[in-house]
Amino acid sequence: MQLTRYDNAKKWISEYKSVDELKDYIDKAVAVELYAKQANDMDLEWDAARARVRAERKCGELLAGLEKGSGSGRGNIKDLPTGENVLPDSEYKKAKDGANLSDKKAASYQKLAAVPEAEFERAVDSPAAKPSTNHILKPKEEKQPRINADSLYIWGVLREFRSRGLFSQDLDFLVDEWTEAMKEDAASIIPKLKTWIDNYEK
Repeated sequence: MQLTRYDNAKKWISEYKSVDELKDYIDKAVAVELYAKQANDMDLEWDAARARVRAERKCGELLAGLEKGSGSGRGNIKDLPTGENVLPDSEYKKAKDGANLSDKKAASYQKLAAVPEAEFERAVDSPAAKPSTNHILKPKEEKQPRINADSLYIWGVLREFRSRGLFSQDLDFLVDEWTEAMKEDAASIIPKLKTWIDNYEK
């Protein structure tokens, strides 16, 4: 089975072995996300956001595994928001600086990497909000209220219509494929649907 765009992104991210490669991927994902938002392509925008957050988590995993407090460099030891001491010539600092990552970003990526996998996956795949590192890390009491299940369902149906390209197809042709019973059922539903949509447009 052919992988989807997002599945391919997850595969590529899992194979990256360096912080600078991941930072480059993150920057490109941000650019795609901004382009998709301007083009009103929500599917692409959310795919890019999910890929970006996964790359940020993987970047945090790599950074967390690097030596921070060893080395023979001279100078002041710098305290990161994570509370870790980093010597000037440590592998951690070399990787962070080489990828042009700020202390704050590096620290947030490591915190993201420490989020339990199940919790991370739920946040990334949730349709309630576009995923971001800040959204996943913010205190639980600040989470957005749960969206009504019917509202989510309608949103999902509309996205499915768009992703399947149904709006560009001939509706008369599609209806002709129905059985008589299906047509009779639709005849009682469509006027109500039209009135419902008209009320929204007002």
